[in-house]
Amino acid sequence: MAFLRRSDNAKPDYTALQVQTSTSTLPIPIVWGQNKIAPNLIWYANFKAVPGGSGKGVRGKGGAFGAGAGAANYTYTADLIMALCEGPLTPLGEIGSGIGFIWKDLSIYVQLELGLGSFPGTTPQEVWPYLETFYPYNALAYQGTAYLWGGGYNLGNSAAIGNHNVEVYGPLATTGVNGIDADPALVIQDFLTNAQYGCGFDPASIDAGSLFTNPDSFQAYCRAMGYAFSPALVSQEQASSILTRWLQIFSTAAVWSGGLLKFIPYGDTAISAGQVQTFSREMSIPVPIPASSGGSLPALVTVAPPNQFVSDGGVVYAFSNIPLAFIGAAEPTVAGQYGMFPSGTYVFGPADQGKPIVITYTAGSAGNFTPNLTPAYALSDTDFVDEKGNKDPVQVERVDVFSLPTIQRVEVLSRGNQYSALPVEARDQSQIEIFGPRVGSTVQAHEICDEFVMGPAIAQTILQRALYVRTKFTFKLSWEYCLLDPMDIVTITDANLGLSNYPVRIIEIEEDDKGLLSFTCEELVTGVSNPAFNPNASAGGFQPNWGVPAVSINAPLIYEPPPSGTGGVAQIWVGASGVNGGGGSQWGGANVYISTDNVTYSQIAVITAPMRQGLLTASLPAAAGWDSVDTLAVDLSESCEQGSSPLTGTSQAAAQAGATLTLIDSELIAYEAATLTSSAPAYNLTGLARALSGSVGAGHSSGAQFFRIDGAIVKYNVPANFIGKTIYFKFQSFNVFGGGAEDLSTVAFYSFTPQYASTVVVSTPPNTPPTPPAHPITLQLESGFPLDMGGVNDAPTVADDFGTITAAVVDVIDLGAVAVLNPHPIAAQLLIGSVDLGLTTGAVTVSDDFGSTNDAVVDVINLGTVP
Repeated sequence: MAFLRRSDNAKPDYTALQVQTSTSTLPIPIVWGQNKIAPNLIWYANFKAVPGGSGKGVRGKGGAFGAGAGAANYTYTADLIMALCEGPLTPLGEIGSGIGFIWKDLSIYVQLELGLGSFPGTTPQEVWPYLETFYPYNALAYQGTAYLWGGGYNLGNSAAIGNHNVEVYGPLATTGVNGIDADPALVIQDFLTNAQYGCGFDPASIDAGSLFTNPDSFQAYCRAMGYAFSPALVSQEQASSILTRWLQIFSTAAVWSGGLLKFIPYGDTAISAGQVQTFSREMSIPVPIPASSGGSLPALVTVAPPNQFVSDGGVVYAFSNIPLAFIGAAEPTVAGQYGMFPSGTYVFGPADQGKPIVITYTAGSAGNFTPNLTPAYALSDTDFVDEKGNKDPVQVERVDVFSLPTIQRVEVLSRGNQYSALPVEARDQSQIEIFGPRVGSTVQAHEICDEFVMGPAIAQTILQRALYVRTKFTFKLSWEYCLLDPMDIVTITDANLGLSNYPVRIIEIEEDDKGLLSFTCEELVTGVSNPAFNPNASAGGFQPNWGVPAVSINAPLIYEPPPSGTGGVAQIWVGASGVNGGGGSQWGGANVYISTDNVTYSQIAVITAPMRQGLLTASLPAAAGWDSVDTLAVDLSESCEQGSSPLTGTSQAAAQAGATLTLIDSELIAYEAATLTSSAPAYNLTGLARALSGSVGAGHSSGAQFFRIDGAIVKYNVPANFIGKTIYFKFQSFNVFGGGAEDLSTVAFYSFTPQYASTVVVSTPPNTPPTPPAHPITLQLESGFPLDMGGVNDAPTVADDFGTITAAVVDVIDLGAVAVLNPHPIAAQLLIGSVDLGLTTGAVTVSDDFGSTNDAVVDVINLGTVP
């Protein structure tokens, strides 16, 4: 049986390292600011399979094909180096190495948890001592390249390095206006001129004034707008393409003029440092740690640096408008709370992660920006060159408004959500209403890692320029105007076009073979090149939280109407509404349960509409019949939202017929006119039909309950045996999506004893309740409620021993006849009429024990007389 055993000397499952990414020709990434990249394996050695530990040789259940007792487990290790990017890294992170989180497969770690070390990529850079000691022939310093190293790196039981992604703090991190990302002006200068990885551009050929120092410089514009970014160049791309993409993101143009490269923003509105503005941002709370990591961290949403943040306007759930509670500089431990530390950074607990919210806050600008809008020339008909002499020298081209986008999307990375790519959307609702929704080409801006503030502002600016800068002008001027540059402002006066000192911005200049300069200009629409800060949904495609917990109910209606109002049928009327007007999507209705013992509940109805209920704000005198004098003052704010108008009037005849039936205490009243007195909502109801349906007209004090009786009320026919007994109601709330139902065991119960009074004789003596059934199971069966007793093997939830055998019978319930489906086999054979049972010594072929002696007889067979 040796083939059933496995040798203890079995070979390991893997004999070589499985490498996911190791490419010699892969370009070294360049990262500015704080972003996530994938490393590249550049060296490994000493791959080992170590017996023991947790490996693939997991023992099975045994047997011929199981792992057996001799199965060996292996853990694999290797020495390796993984290159990251160009250095040097900024000394930030958990241990100041320039390394943040590390994502390995589906989990997230910090550097020390994985046993990895690192070098920042300085020049010069020391050699890894482990490499120098054990592999002197491979001892390279890799200067200028930041990398991770691992000696005996644990590969687990798969012999694969796994999918690693690393958060790195590249050069210029924290130089941006938000204190996290990089300053775009500094990045562009470094990109063009860095001796190690730059484009080799001469620093003297960059106009420092337009990039850094002028009031309308690119740096001033970015600081005033709150722009910063973290580019990660991970693939080969033309330098001009990279620069063009960056300038498009920040609405800036690069101009070569006078031997200098100038950077001129399209921004056309002055911004002052400290200029305060209130913002409202809709967003989804990020999930910084995946569930597979086995841990959690608070979610941080930074809306402004501490020096720019002015005040908090509150946080509400996006779909219910229910506010979250502010707990100060602390981490929330339960849902519905938020903290703030430092100022401008909102802190949310794990219980709220992934939920859509709206944050309102006030912040100020971090810098000054003063655009240069002074026209260089005032051009008129005497300046334009008309080559052909038969047309206006100024040609106008207008874009078809039906081709312009009304929705613009920009794809950014979400730093708070593990750098996942998210589309940020900007909409112009007024243009959508006129021309319809049209989505422009999505702009990829993975350099932006803030989907909350920068992403929406950038998308809004791109949309506004595309939508409102619609007109282009072309004309020719002589060589005397050669000092004009693109991005200069000029004015145009043309009587034929009806233009008088009309400002335009030059966007292109070409010289023809005759020495004439052909200009292409765009209209200068002031204000559109700065974003309009409208409320925007910043992260891609929120879905409602279908399971948002439902709010509980106000005090419900449980009312037994007079028999004259029910046609002589014993009924209980029930209704409910969610607290605080239902809290938006927090309350969509309630399941109504009933019980006779407050232990076992059965569902009898579903309330799908909120009942209109409230309180009297003034007393109402007693009256009967038509009351045209008194006023019924009521406040419905407990069940209806502020500003709503839930009550409407009717005619006097309809009121007298009960069209606007209401219940106050035990009196049924209808009203003719409903006058809204405030936004509470509060009403004065006049023209009152009192004491309807046989109810008693009485006086009612201020604060009495008011219930509107309409289609939201459920009418339940009471079983005869319930009369005079205490029954219990529970109202299990659910949200507007039908989910988020309350735990029935925690729902409050309401007791009620129906006292049916009519000419109908219920028992003897008349109108008195019969003797209550003694057994709870009997009571459940008599109620007619659907009752699931559970599986045969389930523990009983309703039980009774039905008393002793000698006790008097108090309830008789006919459960119906039990059909005999299968007679005994011997009986079936005997019924055939002729059966040979074989020799007395033969084996038994048909047998039956006919059950216990106490079993009832189910088959009777006459075997005849014995001869």
